[in-house]
Amino acid sequence: MPQPPVAQAVNHGSDFPSPPRVHWARLLLALISAEALAFWFVPDTYRNFAVYAVAVAWPTYLCIWVRKIDPRSSSLYWAIASLVTGYGFLFSWLLWIVVIYELREELLEHYNRREPINLRLNWFLTLLFSFVYFQFALNKISKLKEASRQAFAAESQDSVTA
Repeated sequence: MPQPPVAQAVNHGSDFPSPPRVHWARLLLALISAEALAFWFVPDTYRNFAVYAVAVAWPTYLCIWVRKIDPRSSSLYWAIASLVTGYGFLFSWLLWIVVIYELREELLEHYNRREPINLRLNWFLTLLFSFVYFQFALNKISKLKEASRQAFAAESQDSVTA
């Protein structure tokens, strides 16, 4: 009996860590709150840097996480290049667009080839909502993998007791 792609990914992709399981709305609320706090409480001379640091924290974390599942990934290098070029400069923000689409390609390759979950990411939503949109998809994958693991564990338990 053929297994669904998620079950195949769970059974054959156990070497890969699950994606971060953070709801996209909580991520967005945390990001907005942290940026507001940085804007209000950080002195003027450091304010732009603090807001920039808050804005790039989650994307950098996702790049580090993708690097764990694929050591060949290059999105982390682009993220570091953006951080090094500085905040507030146009070139730095252009590099973040490169990071967004590089990370998108890495996620699509991983979840369509190595762990065949059949991930689809809209390019327009990627441009508009970038890392919050990625987190929406990753959270869904994490929930699917957890449900499949629980079903597989229950199935294994039933086969042992039978």
